[in-house]
Formats: sequence, structure tokens, C-alpha cells
Amino acid sequence: MIRSDQSRAVFRRSDVAGLVCAVVWFISLGVTAPGEAGAQMHSVEETETLVRTLYYEGIPEEEAARIGPEGCARLVEMLADPDESEHHGQIMLEIGLCGPAGGVEAIRAWADQPRSGEIDRAPFRAGQAMPFALGHLAEHDRRAIARLESELNRSTAPSWTFRHHRGARLVGQGRRAAATGLAVSGLPEAAQALGRAERSSSDASLRQHLDDVQAMHRERAARRAERAAGRGGEGRR
Repeated sequence: MIRSDQSRAVFRRSDVAGLVCAVVWFISLGVTAPGEAGAQMHSVEETETLVRTLYYEGIPEEEAARIGPEGCARLVEMLADPDESEHHGQIMLEIGLCGPAGGVEAIRAWADQPRSGEIDRAPFRAGQAMPFALGHLAEHDRRAIARLESELNRSTAPSWTFRHHRGARLVGQGRRAAATGLAVSGLPEAAQALGRAERSSSDASLRQHLDDVQAMHRERAARRAERAAGRGGEGRR
């Protein structure tokens, strides 16, 4: 969405701080299937209210786990709705967790919308959330890995700007975020993508980041293996 009124685009540090806290919370989550907690599922209306509410430390995990299949499907619709643009970042994160059918297509369609000039704060924040959403969505749909690797290899700056974020700065931010999103997944395909990027990159700063997130990936993969072993043990009882 192009900024049409400068007075509507006053940059609030508290909003960005809220997104950063939400993303940090989101990275810390294990992969949780909808309804895994066993509690009563949220209705579609309750799911809508949940993602429209501002949580500075992210939606509470127990609430996110109560988004059921119908709520997940509704999130896909909301991401395509320009009237929900203020909430697209949070909607995208929850799509990543619950993995609805069409989730990858919905995020891809949002990301590939043409944008130019100075954009509003809402799409900028949603774009920051996208790699982390894809990292979790990869558990449900491996095509998310391909999209993240594409973003990791991107070398062309977007035609839009947001305040001081522009040009090479946006390229660097996008590549680092994509690498972190791959690490969040903990999947073998993501490790391969990170390895390819590290071998081909001559950017010292990016290579250092890739080294750091590969350590994160190993930790996530180990946690994933522990959860899988635990579920297997329960099934044999």
C-alpha cells in the first residue's frame, strides 16, 4: 500500500518494538500443530479477534495453539484482504504456525504484490515477519524452503522504501532474515540451503550471519528430533 498521507505514517518505535518482541517469541516456539494443546478450539470470530489484538510479546502460545483448521483457513482470507493490512504481520506469523492449505500461496501472493515508492508501516512490518512465518510453515509445506532460499539469494533491491530502509540496506536485511527463517525450520533441506549460500557468498558479514544461524539450525533440528522421539515413545506404550 502506497503512503497517501504523511500524517498517517508517523513512525512509532513502540510498534516496531512490538513486532521484534513477537518475532523473538515466534522463533522460540517449537512447531505446534493446530489444536495440539487439547484445549477447546477458538471459533473463527475469536481467531479474527486474536490476530487483530496487539501483543507486544507475541500472541500467547496457549492461545495460538487453539487456532483450529477453520480459523487457519480464515487467516488465509485475511492475508488477502487489504482492509486487514494493519494486522498482516501477525496474521502471517499465525499462518506459519498452523499451516493451512494454501498458506504458501497466500504468503507468496502477498509478497509478490507490486510496491513502489514510500510504503506504509504495515506492509514493512509484515515483510519483516514473512521469513519467520515461512520458517515455521516449512514444517507443513516444504515449498516454503524454496521461497526462503530465493529470498536469501536475492541481490536486487526492491523499488520501494520505508524511511531510511532502502537499496542495499533492504537487500542485506532481507537476506539475513531469510537465513534466520531457514534456521527456524530446523529441516534438513534448510541446512542444505544455508550451506549452499555460505559456500557461494563473498560477503563477510553475511557469511558470519550464516555461520551463526547454522548453529541455531542445529539446535532446532536437535529439538525436533527429541520431540519426534518422544512422540514415538508415547505411541509404543
